[in-house]
Amino acid sequence: MTEQLQSVRTGRRGRAEAVGPIVIIGVFGVTLGITYPLFSLMLERQGASSSLVGLNGAMTPLGMVLSAPLVPAAVRRFGPGAAMAAASVGAAALLAALAVTDALWLWFVLRFVLGACAVAMFILSETWISEIADQAGRGRLLTAYTSVLALGFCVGPAVLTATGNSEGAALAVAVLSPLVALWPLWSGRRRIPTMAAAGSVPVRALVRLLSVLLVAVLAVSVFDAVTLQFIPLYGERAGLTPGHAAFTLTVLLIGQMLFQYPVGWLADRVGARTALMFTLVTGTAGALVLPAFVGSGLWLWPMVALWGGIAFAGYPIVLTLLGEGLRGTSLLMGNTAFAIVWGIGGVLGPPYAGAATDWLGENGMPYSLAVLWLVALAVTAVGFAAARRGPAAR
Repeated sequence: MTEQLQSVRTGRRGRAEAVGPIVIIGVFGVTLGITYPLFSLMLERQGASSSLVGLNGAMTPLGMVLSAPLVPAAVRRFGPGAAMAAASVGAAALLAALAVTDALWLWFVLRFVLGACAVAMFILSETWISEIADQAGRGRLLTAYTSVLALGFCVGPAVLTATGNSEGAALAVAVLSPLVALWPLWSGRRRIPTMAAAGSVPVRALVRLLSVLLVAVLAVSVFDAVTLQFIPLYGERAGLTPGHAAFTLTVLLIGQMLFQYPVGWLADRVGARTALMFTLVTGTAGALVLPAFVGSGLWLWPMVALWGGIAFAGYPIVLTLLGEGLRGTSLLMGNTAFAIVWGIGGVLGPPYAGAATDWLGENGMPYSLAVLWLVALAVTAVGFAAARRGPAAR
């Protein structure tokens, strides 16, 4: 009974301490959710070509990929709290600078550095919440975390709609949003984990774990980037009206908010490995059956919501697996590797799906995703089987 009461107290304390990283990731989701469509709109109004708009938009994920390896060094030098505070203030300053300049070359530089600030917040908030999560509720806590991120991405475009695409009002919200992160950083400064551990990092064990999990991260990141860009276009090519095609993307994002937490609950009941396999199977099946559902009327939308929510939940489940046996520097390095692969998937995913569409026609998009999900499913199944045999073999 004493152990059970202690477990309850630990779980409650972990949930209270999780407010900090959840607020941080939520406000950065809002920030990025506003800036991507807003900056595209601003550049088009300035007369930039579509190619130039796309190239400029790629600067933020490119900044994330190239800057992620620097985050552990920043933590060692300044500490995680100071690094996150600097990233928050830096993001606000960069967005303010973007608001007052029309120099296109400067936009490329500023959006690249914005990616560096964003990736620091993602890596450190993920490490923070993984450090404080208790084993019994880890899956639910991490899926709650990513659900808030998905909510932030939905709120961003809603701000544009509410302001009537007013550049000034939307930019004001974008500039102020990162500064909200300073509140949990200050109020919870004594509870922020050090994100460092004494002794050497178990490189061999870390590489063995990441070699399996990174494939799943790549599949989810490509899925995220491809669906955001191609779902409306795919729907129109399949015969949906432009309004219904755009609403399909909205439904997918709503599914990401609603269905991640139940997958986290499942992970806490049956194990994170089983839950991850479930998300990969769902990702594969959803991609394969999407062509059949796209002409099925109202059945399309519940299918897309379930597909989007359960497939995307693979990412917090991967975070759950990473955090089950790692702490300190190893956990920070693992989350850094995830951020790099996520950025790579965001850069390479749309061209991959676009080439498949050119080759196979309108269904090239879902079928290209199905191939990637199948590869991830096979690699993960083999990796988990090898891990189960490992202790017995030794």
